[in-house]
Amino acid sequence: MSYEGWHWPSDEEFEEHTKWSDSNIAEPVLFNFYHGIELSLKSLILAKGNEIEKNHKLTELLQTVSELYQSEELLCFYGKYIHLDKSPLVIQEFCKASDITMDFYFQSLKYPVSTKGEDFDLSLLRAREHHGIAFFQELYNDIKSARKLLNKIVSTECNDVV
Repeated sequence: MSYEGWHWPSDEEFEEHTKWSDSNIAEPVLFNFYHGIELSLKSLILAKGNEIEKNHKLTELLQTVSELYQSEELLCFYGKYIHLDKSPLVIQEFCKASDITMDFYFQSLKYPVSTKGEDFDLSLLRAREHHGIAFFQELYNDIKSARKLLNKIVSTECNDVV
């Protein structure tokens, strides 16, 4: 960001102009998204009358959900964001650089360093230009589709709990 003339923007001006850019909101959006994935998986498990343990491992929760529900569409949505080899490139690159699996991915959005004391390079999630725009647009579209699908599944398979 630059201005006509010789001066740079003040901190306040910079903040105002970039407050909605992915350089400021990527981590909170992704943290909330992955927390939503965790809670929705747990909800699906509870809706079938099963208990859930204190577990934040998305791969294990997805495995349980895949045993309870026969929806290929549902498993495809969750699989895309939980199985690293199916995840969008932005997520894959961040996890590879941070040496983490998807089970610990959203923890990296919550804490600045790993349990080994290493910093997470969160800049890999921000300011990705066309890749970032495409990623967040795809995420938005997937969320819209998943909401419809989850509403359908809950209304047809979980009536006794709802």
